[in-house]
Amino acid sequence: MTESDVDPRTGRVRITSPLTTASPHVRRTVQQEIDESTGIGEVYVRSLVRSQLRAALTVITTLMLTLGALPIVFWLLEDLRELSLLGIPLPWVVLAVAVDPGLFLLGWLYVRQADKSERDFVALLSPHDPYTERQS
Repeated sequence: MTESDVDPRTGRVRITSPLTTASPHVRRTVQQEIDESTGIGEVYVRSLVRSQLRAALTVITTLMLTLGALPIVFWLLEDLRELSLLGIPLPWVVLAVAVDPGLFLLGWLYVRQADKSERDFVALLSPHDPYTERQS
């Protein structure tokens, strides 16, 4: 305590908070956090990359379990190898007809999930008021 803290007229001591000289907290946007590569910005970017990686791993796992299992199924079940449809062996029919729509569907689902992740990330970057959006 210094003499400048004591009011000479009343003898009272003036007490101040050490935080009065601190700068006020300024809200930063997510865009600023990412642009300046702060810790929070890196968390947002890692979250986007992680969600896209999870979608890719799901596609790879599904491909391995379906297409990778076909040769094993035909090898184990000899009766299926002997079947034919319009004179074409069943394994060839399955590979020629059933696999392509499955691959198309899997690709479509992957692109849809990747787009959703990116839309969510862009929505996070755009300035908005979450309370206003909930009410409308």
